[in-house]
Amino acid sequence: MESGSPFERPLGYVVLCRAQNGGTNPAVYSPFAMEQMDEVANKDVTVPHGISRAAAAALPGLWYTLHLPSTLSDLVDTPARILKAAQQLKLDHHILLLPIDVFDARYVDGFFRGLHRTLVVCPDDLLEEARQRSKTMDFALPAVGYASLGDESLTAHWKAIHRHFVPDSEPLGNALTLTRRLDLAPVLLPHRRLARQMGWADDLAEPSLDNGADGLALRAVHGQILLATIARLESEQTSREVAEQRFDSTLDEEARSLRFPLTLALPGVAVAYSRTAYSSELRSHSSPLSSEVEPNVWSVALHERSDSAVEDAAIEFAATHHAVATNGLGLMMPPVPRDAFVALAELERHFIGNENPASVRRLMARLDAAASCVWSEDVVELIKRASQLTVFSNFPLGLLTLPGDTSPLTARLPLTYRPLTPLIRTLQHETNTPSSVNLNGRVRVLIAECIPTSDPVGRLSRQGWKVAKETAQEAGDALKIDEVETLTPDALRHAVTEYRPDFLIISAHGSFRGNVAGLVIGDKLCLELGLGPGDTPPVVMLSACHVAPRGAGAVSVTDLLLREGVLAVLGTQVPVRVDRNAMLMVRFLANVVEELKHPGHFATLLDVWHHVQAGNAINDILGASRSLQNWAIKDSGSSIPVLTDFMMNRSKGRLQRGRIYEDTERVLAEIADEMGMGSKVRNWFRRPGYVPESMFYLFVGRPERIHLGHVASRVESFRLRP
Repeated sequence: MESGSPFERPLGYVVLCRAQNGGTNPAVYSPFAMEQMDEVANKDVTVPHGISRAAAAALPGLWYTLHLPSTLSDLVDTPARILKAAQQLKLDHHILLLPIDVFDARYVDGFFRGLHRTLVVCPDDLLEEARQRSKTMDFALPAVGYASLGDESLTAHWKAIHRHFVPDSEPLGNALTLTRRLDLAPVLLPHRRLARQMGWADDLAEPSLDNGADGLALRAVHGQILLATIARLESEQTSREVAEQRFDSTLDEEARSLRFPLTLALPGVAVAYSRTAYSSELRSHSSPLSSEVEPNVWSVALHERSDSAVEDAAIEFAATHHAVATNGLGLMMPPVPRDAFVALAELERHFIGNENPASVRRLMARLDAAASCVWSEDVVELIKRASQLTVFSNFPLGLLTLPGDTSPLTARLPLTYRPLTPLIRTLQHETNTPSSVNLNGRVRVLIAECIPTSDPVGRLSRQGWKVAKETAQEAGDALKIDEVETLTPDALRHAVTEYRPDFLIISAHGSFRGNVAGLVIGDKLCLELGLGPGDTPPVVMLSACHVAPRGAGAVSVTDLLLREGVLAVLGTQVPVRVDRNAMLMVRFLANVVEELKHPGHFATLLDVWHHVQAGNAINDILGASRSLQNWAIKDSGSSIPVLTDFMMNRSKGRLQRGRIYEDTERVLAEIADEMGMGSKVRNWFRRPGYVPESMFYLFVGRPERIHLGHVASRVESFRLRP
């Protein structure tokens, strides 16, 4: 495709709803913002995840647009190598969820910059007004109401979009029908869209309502293997005759090595959150299930169902939207058991003023037991195939241990979270997709030090930042680190405006009181930074204690920063030691430096973070006691310290991510055996033991959209490689 062609512009859709509580002030409306949760006085919201009933009425339209093309490339025959490369691009459906009160050029012009204005979908009572407004704003097709939505209208819209935008190209022959089973849609719809492109007519059907879902995940995985196989043969420019000869062997090779993006939806809220956010009347209230429709089946009336069915449909939509965008797969998982949140809350509280390793191991085992029901056979199989994992949940799935592993899931693969409360915000964030950020080999970091030098923690953190700045000097102009003392919120905002960093690292005390987890800046508890439009950095890393606890369902600064427009936020679930945290941040920046100097190893910020987080197991273990620390700097017998020998020689190719702590112990013990200290070192692993502190950090938002190099050149090299 030529640069600047219409194929490079995504299609844009609008789904309209009525404004809640009688109206919306256009002057203050933002698709990213909503009022603070105060549902005790608000009966127009679902319980417990929290989506307004006005927004829930848009669900039929959201689901319908998800079956339409996201880009013009969906309309034409596309080579498999490009479909495989697209897994790196995140080709979202761009959908503006908007109250009709503010459906005007003021918001549409900004959202649709660089998009094709395609179609507006709305409830039937808004149709006449929507048609008039969409025509004025030059949408390609007339607005459509819910009553006319169905398989026939879907086929007609695909044809109309093709006819309007690419009339000279040959349309694909396979018709896509609406996916009825919403509970299966995260795995089913991405596979059916792929089958349409690949011409697999038999795979366009969906399981019956009687169930018929057995083997669905396996069938979808096989589709991904076929895609990878054909993409590889295309990229190698093999002739048809040679491709046929090599197909079976290539299929076997790709089956063994296949990786694809995976999306999981894991509903559930902590009991403490429900008690705080809702009155007892609201918690016990649930709208009646409509007798005209079945749960988990698509219908133009699906928003009229019970709270739980409406919320399931919204969560399933978010997961399916993301899975379709990555050209990967997804799954809707069972709700998190109440006991799992209780066990998690106890684990997180245990760290406050206490860090007994034996107790931490016991509490983590209890957490695994309480949440064991989430590990279905399909979930385990797909995770083992995943290249990266996006989890729509309030629960830190990455802290659990996958069956067969011995280390938490977050050590196994890159993992990021999208919070589910309030659910209306989840829908807004998911549909209003931000652009990826290409850092292109130049990164600007601002360290905002919010702890005064009179505080011992502040003195220690400054020592860590000194090391970080020395590390950055190796990258020359590619990485610039500025450190500024910001002892008030205003000083912090002023520094961000002045320096305009790519990464903002906030060094502060965290405060977890009641059901609120925020930053202490000066004498003020901050849940939001209050950054002005245009000042928000893409990445915020919170170098602070317990700013993202999950067990009690706390309202956290980590989650709320997403509402300010931050693309990715790193936070901690528990209190962390300042020296260990500083080491982790320095290692992160050192790996960024290494990627800038020698590009090609890490594609995104998430990849860098995963490498650093999982690799920090060695520091978690050795940092457990002074005895282990002193032993680690001794000569290992190879004329270099134990730690250096481990990092440079002994550990290479021997650390499985799912067993990284166990494998690290084993390699260290081998070194100790050679030094005649095996029994002593093994005993130190157990007494006093260690805490896997690095596993209690989590990324929320979209760190996979922060590209260290230019994503277009990487995709192009994938598409055109010999």
